[in-house]
Amino acid sequence: MGNTTSQSEQTTTIDGLRLGPPPHSWDSNIEYKIHADITDPINQRIEPVGRSYLAHARRTLHKRTFSEDEAIFTAQQEEAARVAAQREDAASALDDSQFEIEPDHPSDLKRDARDWKAQDHYRILGLGKLRWRATRAMIKKAHRTKVLVHHPDKKSSENANAAESAAKKKQQQKKAKDEDDDNYFKCIQRAYEILMDPVKRRQYDSVDPIPEDAYSPLKDGADRPFIEAWAPVFEREARFSVRDPKTVPMIGTMASTREEVLAFYQFWFHFESWRSFEYLDKEEEDLSENRDEKRYMEKKNKAERAKRKREEAVRLQKLVDTAYNLDPRLVAFKEQDRLAKEAKKQEKQEVAKRARLEAEKEAALARERQEELEAEERAKREEERKEREAKKKVMRNKKKVIKAAIKDENYFLEDGKHMPVAKLDIYVSELDSMLDKLSLETLEELATKLQDKTSKLSRPAKKALLEDEARRLVRDSIADATSLSQFGVESVKPLVKPPSSSSSVPSSETGASSSSSSLPSYSTSKNRPEWSTDEIQLLIKAANKFPGGVQDRWDTIAGYIAYHTGLPQRSADEVIKKSQQVQNKAAQAATVRQLQFQRKAHIEIADAPSVRYDVLDDDDHDHDNDNGVQKNKKGGGAGGKSRANLAAKSDTTPPPPAAAAAASKTAKSPKTSNAPSSASLGAPTTTATTSTTSTTTTAGAAVVPPAASWTAGEQKQLEAALKAYPPSWQGEGDRWDKIAEAVQGRTKKECKLRVKFLQEQVKAQKAAAAANKA
Repeated sequence: MGNTTSQSEQTTTIDGLRLGPPPHSWDSNIEYKIHADITDPINQRIEPVGRSYLAHARRTLHKRTFSEDEAIFTAQQEEAARVAAQREDAASALDDSQFEIEPDHPSDLKRDARDWKAQDHYRILGLGKLRWRATRAMIKKAHRTKVLVHHPDKKSSENANAAESAAKKKQQQKKAKDEDDDNYFKCIQRAYEILMDPVKRRQYDSVDPIPEDAYSPLKDGADRPFIEAWAPVFEREARFSVRDPKTVPMIGTMASTREEVLAFYQFWFHFESWRSFEYLDKEEEDLSENRDEKRYMEKKNKAERAKRKREEAVRLQKLVDTAYNLDPRLVAFKEQDRLAKEAKKQEKQEVAKRARLEAEKEAALARERQEELEAEERAKREEERKEREAKKKVMRNKKKVIKAAIKDENYFLEDGKHMPVAKLDIYVSELDSMLDKLSLETLEELATKLQDKTSKLSRPAKKALLEDEARRLVRDSIADATSLSQFGVESVKPLVKPPSSSSSVPSSETGASSSSSSLPSYSTSKNRPEWSTDEIQLLIKAANKFPGGVQDRWDTIAGYIAYHTGLPQRSADEVIKKSQQVQNKAAQAATVRQLQFQRKAHIEIADAPSVRYDVLDDDDHDHDNDNGVQKNKKGGGAGGKSRANLAAKSDTTPPPPAAAAAASKTAKSPKTSNAPSSASLGAPTTTATTSTTSTTTTAGAAVVPPAASWTAGEQKQLEAALKAYPPSWQGEGDRWDKIAEAVQGRTKKECKLRVKFLQEQVKAQKAAAAANKA
């Protein structure tokens, strides 16, 4: 504790309690003593009363803040005032002729005043027609009028002025009548009290029934036009809206717009009513002293109010739904929407149809353009192929002429002398290599000079022509000196830089070396395609043409393949890797066939096969003739190089098992000749033995050459074409011509051979299966 003094304008603080300023009589010069302290606070129960407590209870009950409760309470007061003003305005709008006090109803004169909740307060005061539209002034006037007639004092004065001669026998009747007048006066007073109190009148208006003479479209039927029948219904219900009745949307007319009609129903579907049913609460006077029973009665009344509120909501919802379904304006709007939707759908379909037709037209034009381009491209490729084939044929003929002329000159040896076989093989091989590197013009010129007998060139002069060409090839770095050692090129040195143009270019049967070839290469390409069948065949042929020991052998083979296919040149590593793969596959195929022959040695085939797998092309025959290899034409034997090609192809198109078995069986016949040989690819030799068919083959059997390797895509195209053009096809043109057109890159003859080859395979497999079962 402390004692603090100050002037009158200052405040004194004691232990945190802020006190007021000291009085004027306070003398700061006098010392003061404290004799007692402030007592401690104590808890004491008090009864909560007053407006502040009611506001607190209201906030706690409804869980509101101060600002929310104040706003809602103010709005309720304003609403009560607005309702009162609304009634005043409605009453003032009525004509004086409409406001007349109705006479007393006979049933009301006999009403018991204690049953005041069942009475019609408006009818008691003579305002049965105005009802909720009656103003306070009207209620006062009606009350005064009724009181002047039914007040008990008025009745007493009338009885006092009556003649005293009235008989006593009428005294009881008058007394009973006076009691009736007292009851009716009490009813009048009760009606006046309720209707003059805004809150009680609002509660009574909530349960005020609809007049019996009011028209109802639900009860009376739809015998009136829609607007005329339903406008009064919504007008009566609008008085319960929390909004100002002046702002409540009206039902409108038949000419109302869609927005107005939808806004009207939107308001009534979400109608907010202030209607309550407290007026119908049950009250028991004898329970006023029992709090528990009072609480029970309040709880029961609250449940009844909630039930009536739900029933009212259902009634109003049913009323609005009925009007919504019967409204002819909405029916018209729905029909308009349906027609508009159908029109929009039809328009959308038309647009889609036009777009589809346009797309189909553009697609057809695109297909036509694509087909024209493809036809032109095919025609161009076919023309180029024909030109290449023609050029190759001419070059082959010229090479034959040159080799024949050299052979006629005894390989430029003196008459009577013969070149050893080993040296002859080397000479012929180098001659083929040199001729492959010459251009068509050079070959034609050289053939003309060597074949022309009128020029009478001597044998040494003709030899000099060949040697000059060989020296030029070496000098221009087109050929290597070691590959032309038989033509006196030892002393010739190649130029450091090959010339940009020369009269001698790689021919159609050689792949020029990397120093002289201007073909594109795959060495720097990211997309390296797979090896085609033509490339593999050329690889086998070039491996035999350029044996081991030739300088830059693999580059030469790569150039050979690139020139004949017209594709970019592959690297030496690729060529070596592919050659090893071909060797391995050929060896595996030979091993498999050998095992098949061993397992099926006991199988006997009655008919000889009609397919030959040892047919040679013209180049192979020519090459074997030039090398001096003697063929057994009677037995149909094949040269070593052709058999090597066949062995290399065996991984893509192997002979049927039955045909292989027949070949192994006929190989033992004395009438069949075999000519095994080896095909060297610069690695261990792989031998593939083929056998010709027996000479006892039926004369009517067809000789079918082996079908070239078909890719999976070509096979699918062939199968699709066979399905599209079956043997029963009766269209224009030849059936096989249509099939050949459907298979890209294949001729009519190749398609026929492929089909026949597949048929023979199926027959052979069936025969082998039948033999196994036997």
